Amino acid sequence: MHSMNFMTTMELNFRLHTRITWIVCLFACMSCAEQHPKLKHLQQISPDSVIAHYDLSGDSLKEFPDLSGYTIHSLDLSHNRLDTIIPERLPTGLEKLDLSHNRMEGELEVKKNSMRTLKELDLSYNRLEGISIKELNLYRLILAHNNLYERVDVESEIGGNIWYLDVSHNENLHLNKETFPIKNLGIDTFLVEGTRIKEEEIPFIVPPPALCSQNKFIINEK
Repeated sequence: MHSMNFMTTMELNFRLHTRITWIVCLFACMSCAEQHPKLKHLQQISPDSVIAHYDLSGDSLKEFPDLSGYTIHSLDLSHNRLDTIIPERLPTGLEKLDLSHNRMEGELEVKKNSMRTLKELDLSYNRLEGISIKELNLYRLILAHNNLYERVDVESEIGGNIWYLDVSHNENLHLNKETFPIKNLGIDTFLVEGTRIKEEEIPFIVPPPALCSQNKFIINEK
């Protein structure tokens, strides 16, 4: 009698354990299916489509998604967990890329011809300490709210393509001709609020306003 009760108890425990395991696996599968819903939706779109703008913001992305098979002109990857840029995975024809509010830190280098069609790049609200931009087609670069203090090295073709540069709210960045070797830029808007900058050093960084009357300097030093 005791043996039968023991076997019955074991059988019930086994069934209960099996059922709990099945429920846990079911919820795990549902959870996996719910991850990255925006990316999953994009993967259902034909790669032959030309997409003007696609929003992958806040999609809990930890790895840079491979979008090389798509044609997307404007891509929002903000508010994710990305810690780098992989140019080979970027979509074709990309002109605007938003990587703000991610987890990039240390130094970042954008090599020449790695993102040939890119015109606007937003890297604000990361933890970058230094950056080197060799891509010549960029005209709008946003680096606000980082930890920049080393080099902000931006190159451009003669005549200058970058006309909008925002390095505001990098409290440890002291702009001068040694740490900020901008070359051949025709900047129209230069945002430096919240950085350590002296007005007398501006002529060493970009052409002085007397020589470029269209230049607009927005300075609000603490």
